[in-house]
Amino acid sequence: MVEAPLPPVVVLIPAWHPDERLLQLITDLQTHPRLHILVVLDGDLEQYPKIVESLTNLENVTLLKHGANLGKGRALKTGFNWILTELPTAIGVVTADADGQHAADDIVSVAEALIAAPRRFILGSRGFHGDVPFRSQMGNSITRNLFWMLAGHRIKDTQSGLRAIPIHRLGELMKLNGERYEYEMNMLAHLCRSGAPPVEVPIRTIYIENNRSSHFDPIRDSMRIYFVLLRFYFSSLIAAGIDFVFFSATFALTHNVLYSMVVGRFSSIANFLLNRRFVFHSRASVRGALWRYYALVAVFGVIGYGAITGLSRWLHVPVLLAKIVTETVLSLASFALQRLFVFPPSNVQE
Repeated sequence: MVEAPLPPVVVLIPAWHPDERLLQLITDLQTHPRLHILVVLDGDLEQYPKIVESLTNLENVTLLKHGANLGKGRALKTGFNWILTELPTAIGVVTADADGQHAADDIVSVAEALIAAPRRFILGSRGFHGDVPFRSQMGNSITRNLFWMLAGHRIKDTQSGLRAIPIHRLGELMKLNGERYEYEMNMLAHLCRSGAPPVEVPIRTIYIENNRSSHFDPIRDSMRIYFVLLRFYFSSLIAAGIDFVFFSATFALTHNVLYSMVVGRFSSIANFLLNRRFVFHSRASVRGALWRYYALVAVFGVIGYGAITGLSRWLHVPVLLAKIVTETVLSLASFALQRLFVFPPSNVQE
């Protein structure tokens, strides 16, 4: 009796302006019996006809093409769709870059981690040791800490494109916003928020010619990524705006900081509802979450009142400026405590 073949893992490689390094990477990966390689050529096909021809003739390689450059996010979605429709028996997908930053043995390590834990999200994490471009080291440090503060998970390498995703998560990921590099951050935030944090597998930190071949725009694409993270914090900004309007109007009439703060806190119900529904996706009972939330509001209200009066009376800072400075700092702390105390991870939707 012939045994049924083991389910494969798809290695998905979005490629724009590929070169010989992609061919070498695929050749190295073909030695692994359970990997099926899927390349999505993202536009400008006429610029590299020899590469396209070579990819077409490789065994165990599927080639998909975009007629125009649509971005890395769209290329990933194209690949996810192909897997779900054409290879639904696959365990999942490993996403990798085409520019030489991911070594074949690291890709295999991430794939094998997925095979060992087929329902877990796996992340290939670089250590950023050695000769790393300053912009890459600094960018990852900022993004890593911002992600921890807003999304609640400490991850060593938030910008790694080497990831393994179980097949049952691909459908929901295809519905996320983002067509370019910000899509990867959307995926990471969504997967962390709606399930367990990733299993991190150490991989090498590889930068070729100071990362010259990368198509990542450090300004435009960084802004897209940070906007994804700030969307977590957007509900707090809305509530802060409402609070400031009520506070300013009341203070102009009464010149009483305490009374103005109490009136301004009417914005808290908007913050509670937005965070519960759209940010933390909590299934906790409204009653239980509400008392915890307003206990937090009371604590931060006392701290805020003390800070504003102290800044205005002793340091002669204008009250409205003291309000802005104080509430900016406290809102970040409040957001983090809401994530842990009011809407804890155990109540996050799976």
